[in-house]
Amino acid sequence: AVVSTQSTGGRTDVSFYRIGEKIAQIGKTLVNKKCNTIKWSPLGQYCVLAGLNNFAFDGMLEFWDVGSDTPTLMESGEHFMVTHLAWDPTGRYVCSSNSYGGHSVENGYFMWSFQGTKLYETSLEGFVQFQWRPRPPSLLTEAHLKEIKKNMKSYARDFEIKDKLSKSKASKELIEKRRRVYDEYMAYRKRKDQELKALRLQYEEVRSDSVEEEYVEEVVEFFIKEEVEAAENKE
Repeated sequence: AVVSTQSTGGRTDVSFYRIGEKIAQIGKTLVNKKCNTIKWSPLGQYCVLAGLNNFAFDGMLEFWDVGSDTPTLMESGEHFMVTHLAWDPTGRYVCSSNSYGGHSVENGYFMWSFQGTKLYETSLEGFVQFQWRPRPPSLLTEAHLKEIKKNMKSYARDFEIKDKLSKSKASKELIEKRRRVYDEYMAYRKRKDQELKALRLQYEEVRSDSVEEEYVEEVVEFFIKEEVEAAENKE
């Protein structure tokens, strides 16, 4: 693929080519694009046209399928002030990022599918770099891979059985741990109950040995009122 700058306007043209016995262009040249970078998927069929480190391009991202004779735009998106693009080793995902080294604001990264669907985004103050972990080639031969795919259901059943056994073992260990903690608590509680009973007995003994207080009953009379009435003479 080739990116060429137009004479005016700052935008670019993009052309795709196939190399065989001759170099042949794939489809027509894409003109008037906000693009200064092409990032190819590790699979080679897909690519992203991006305007990196360029405010005039508004962080435009275009996801293209170049697997046929006519390049197809699958989706377009935008990541303002984007500075880097990185495909994952499988070619299924691509990450666009705005690093602190490029801009001091709006740092973070977006995650996209190879078809241009935004899957995730996050802002990270002081974000510097995003890197995918490499995936080295498989040590299995093509024959082994075909055999695994052919017997995948059988392998899946075996793994399900092992997973169930692992879960059962984990559940058994958890139950035993809970039983052990419960037994320790009940033993502690029984010991404290016995100590409390002993203290109560000691208290009762001390109380029974104490001298009982003597009580004196006293009656108090109060003079309230006196009335004198003259007797009537009935003769």
